[in-house]
Amino acid sequence: MLAIAKRCLEACVNIGSLPTDSETKRLKKASLTMVPLIIGPAALVWGLLYLYLDHYLSASIPLSYSLISLFNLWHLNKTKDIVFLQKTQMILVLLLPFFLMWSLGGFALGSFVMIWAFFAPIAALTYEDSDKALSWFHAFMSLVVISTLIDQTLIENHTTFMPQIAVELFFLLNISVGLSGIYYLIKYFIDQKEKNANTKLEAEHEKLLETSAQLEKANEKLKYRAHHDELTDIPNRYLLKEELARITAYAIRHKHSVALLFIDLDGFKAVNDNYGHAKGDEVLQTVASRIKSLLRKEDIIARIGGDEFAVAIGTLSDLVYVEKVAKRIIKEISKDYEGLPASSVGASIGISIFPEHATNIDSLFNYADKAMYSIKKSSKNDFMIYSESA
Repeated sequence: MLAIAKRCLEACVNIGSLPTDSETKRLKKASLTMVPLIIGPAALVWGLLYLYLDHYLSASIPLSYSLISLFNLWHLNKTKDIVFLQKTQMILVLLLPFFLMWSLGGFALGSFVMIWAFFAPIAALTYEDSDKALSWFHAFMSLVVISTLIDQTLIENHTTFMPQIAVELFFLLNISVGLSGIYYLIKYFIDQKEKNANTKLEAEHEKLLETSAQLEKANEKLKYRAHHDELTDIPNRYLLKEELARITAYAIRHKHSVALLFIDLDGFKAVNDNYGHAKGDEVLQTVASRIKSLLRKEDIIARIGGDEFAVAIGTLSDLVYVEKVAKRIIKEISKDYEGLPASSVGASIGISIFPEHATNIDSLFNYADKAMYSIKKSSKNDFMIYSESA
């Protein structure tokens, strides 16, 4: 039941809000709309009580306010014109409690009903800037001063009798209900402002997380591109060296060898010259795919130059496996390519072994490169394992 009442109140205070309003604007409108929602029902009860006590002039003031407030809320719901409600309510809330007090005979006989006028500067604080809100407070204090000056005159000229018990009852109601209304208006404004601030903070936090995720994703993409060949999407020389450092360290611990194969394509320049770079790129992509299909999951393939590839084979116990892989690579690369004559492309492979030939990565590269150029000069489409005599 309480939840339903809360939802109804929330719907009522937001009748002037537009979908395009910012959270701050929405809160200001809601706080201002609360004024007639709080004072209107109280004014109706006060008016009926004054009618019951035969104070017809006094009764007409709160009853008039209730009717005008009802019209204000209807008009706001229909037009979303918060300015009309603001001007009407602020003036009525400031003046009518003082008019009512004067009609009842001053501060004491009026049971300090003017306390309700303090809603005006409070509402101004929630909707307007501090300078304008201060003007409403000055207006309230001016009316208090005027009321003080004319209080004795009001008492002397007052003719309508009000039972003392009624005066005391109205005093209790004005203080308790009036101040409670002011308290809840301020509390609503502060609570909603904190809620909006928290919502904004959460949104900013989500935005930061999203930006961070995007930056991380972009960073990963840049890192990937920095370590991979753009054309074939296989590791480049930089990543190959990193991986070689890892697998050679593992080989030292487990007393294994590592083989590095340098692969240079035979006949590739003629393909580029005669069939264009697009066909050359297509051949490179096919070569990368073919080599990759021959390797184990733990082996590494990389493109290290224009038509040069490299393969790193770890956990090597003898040279037989390396020779088999080299032969398979030559055989696979030498197969036909779509749109090219048979035997257009071949491969010359130079091989160096860690730690037999070299114990550092640069030397391993250098020796594999030397072996590759030696076989390329002598026969092509074959492989050679590095030796000092080669």
